[in-house]
Amino acid sequence: MTDEPRVKGVAFRSAFVSFGKLRGEPVQKLSLDEMCEPLRDGLRYGSIVSTGWYPIAWYKDLFQAIRRTSGEGKDLIHQIGRQCTRDDMSGIYKVIAALISPSALFSLGQRVFANYYSVGHVQVLQSRSGFTRARWSGCSGFDENMWTEVIGSCEQLLEIGGASHVRQRIIAGGGDHDEHLELTAHWS
Repeated sequence: MTDEPRVKGVAFRSAFVSFGKLRGEPVQKLSLDEMCEPLRDGLRYGSIVSTGWYPIAWYKDLFQAIRRTSGEGKDLIHQIGRQCTRDDMSGIYKVIAALISPSALFSLGQRVFANYYSVGHVQVLQSRSGFTRARWSGCSGFDENMWTEVIGSCEQLLEIGGASHVRQRIIAGGGDHDEHLELTAHWS
């Protein structure tokens, strides 16, 4: 692996499949024409494998292509983050997740993050019933779409853990070229 930031293949596949679930297969297939050639071919012919690592630039291109094709904004990327987490946390994981508090489940996200991205780490700064504050740092190469997906994923993870009425607020970062995000979440 090079020093260039990388994203695990499972993230590409999950985001692309989630887009298809949310907006339909015809629009999903049209998005391929908007992608850079190696990404398009990788998704079309299945050469992007779940366990492989791919350039972060391709991941950013995936979300840009999805937005161009759909004509939608960040909200769609947020929905994709939620859908990916719903799908990833299905089956036995959902049963286990229901047995622990939303805060505890959110804390597990620190370990999961490293399974998807070659850069960055997550630190839960505060956690109590109905509230958590976390910081992502060292996430070179991230853009606003990637942060939006992360935020959507976090929201869904809290809900899977039993949180309702989740409200999130960006304290710092989370934009294009930001290598960090500080986020709070409140729920009942």
